[in-house]
Amino acid sequence: MPAPRPAPYPTLADLTRAKELALTCVVGHDWLSRSVTWVHVAEVTDPSPWLTRGVLLLTTGLIERTPESLDELFRRLREHGVAGVGFGVGLTVEEIPQEWRSAAVKHQLPLLRVPLTTPYIAIAEHVSARIAEAQMSQVQRLLDLQQRLAAAPGPGLRTEALETLAAELEATVVWRDAAGDPASAGRVLGDGEMRAISGELSRHAASGRRSTSVSLGARFVHIASTAGAPIAVTRMRRYSPLEQGMIGSIAFFIDDSRTSSRGDVTATSFRERVLTEALTGRLEGDARLFELLLGSSTRCTVVHLGPSPDPGLPSMKEPAAGLLLKAHLANAWNQAEFTVVPLLCAVGSEFIIVIPGADHQEVQPLVTQFLANETGNLASWRAGISRTAPASGLLDLRAEAARAHLGTRERDVVAVSYAELSRREAWSASIDASRTVPVFAEWRRRLEMLDPALAERTRVALHAYLAANGAIERAAAQIAVHRQTLRSHLHAAERDLDVRLDAPTERALLWLALDSGALAPATGSPRSRGSAGVAAPLED
Repeated sequence: MPAPRPAPYPTLADLTRAKELALTCVVGHDWLSRSVTWVHVAEVTDPSPWLTRGVLLLTTGLIERTPESLDELFRRLREHGVAGVGFGVGLTVEEIPQEWRSAAVKHQLPLLRVPLTTPYIAIAEHVSARIAEAQMSQVQRLLDLQQRLAAAPGPGLRTEALETLAAELEATVVWRDAAGDPASAGRVLGDGEMRAISGELSRHAASGRRSTSVSLGARFVHIASTAGAPIAVTRMRRYSPLEQGMIGSIAFFIDDSRTSSRGDVTATSFRERVLTEALTGRLEGDARLFELLLGSSTRCTVVHLGPSPDPGLPSMKEPAAGLLLKAHLANAWNQAEFTVVPLLCAVGSEFIIVIPGADHQEVQPLVTQFLANETGNLASWRAGISRTAPASGLLDLRAEAARAHLGTRERDVVAVSYAELSRREAWSASIDASRTVPVFAEWRRRLEMLDPALAERTRVALHAYLAANGAIERAAAQIAVHRQTLRSHLHAAERDLDVRLDAPTERALLWLALDSGALAPATGSPRSRGSAGVAAPLED
């Protein structure tokens, strides 16, 4: 019997069983099987507009409510699919009021008692850790499955691969057999559902697209194409980007005509998908995840490839730039005695290339050679190269490569390694530290025009987001707000400061400005420069 798969999300029962949290269910023991997708803290009259299905709402009851307003609150929470409510005792009241218990019973929402000794951030961290653990387990199973399929190609693996895919996603996989009739693996569908999905397969095949997602009533369907016919995967909940990547990757493996080398390419492609999700913050960037993805390679080097940060040079787009450099590097090592397989991640209009097993001193001349020989759009592109370090530190290496990329401002330099730069030079080789950086002065001026509380909220939100390397959920947990709340604050910051957080150069300069205290409030204000860089909790 296969080992049980961890659930994608912890349940309320899991939280009550965690001794370190000391949570107690006072209402709704029969509903503790509900999954918790996130934790949100709110002390507002109606938090429901900011809540999504599966959220555990934490409150201390600071807002005074009548029995009628409580009834309306719990009704709205139930309509939004909230998993449950955690009530913190010991601050405003010693125990949960009876009115709250009655409203929870009426609307069938579990009500948890949170003691004063349990910080809300501890609950959020526990949920986040459990989700990350489930994702790690899923990635491990996917890589194991792909390696097994790649090592044993053959027509007989089609059904086995599709059955495995269905079991992994707790879904139904539908395809057309050799006779053109619909076939399925996994959970049984009704005749009407099969006809509807079969029709979507036909439309997808006629469209020529590689993948698509559609909704059929309450069902979510993701369709991916192989060299022969598409497959459709359907279930009652949405697919994460990681799961969509898994479907597309397995679709290649079930193509009877594939070659073993193509299987290797597809396995690499899946690792690249997962790396991209982790580097962009959509998947928890855990050290164990990076070690898993890089396999037997204990060390790696990272290249940040993008348009020159020099504003005097034109910023030309080149969607194929990453693939061209990846092919150049792979070809260089194919001629050596050992094989290096670079992993390519697209981040906006720029590229991150992770090179397992290669030393930065070997990488730099190859990257320099590539860019020096390029013309056209790539003539103005530059590269930053990290140090070589263990794979577990991949997020730090990515940051080093981005900083080194900023060191290419001088027009006669096409590639710079982090080892060549001091910390100040890594941020910008052309900034004179004895003068106020003009863009910093402008940002500071814009902050001073805002209400002091709004300006402080902007600083805290930006610092948390950049410190978490753009990982929204981790940043939101750090400052104890919901991820949607943080996104709202970040959108406002982009508008108020006239910045783009998806622009690597502006992100790097913003971090330097915040981390150095250049944007801290003036001395004597409620938050002095001594608190620069500290992400204090935000009010929702």
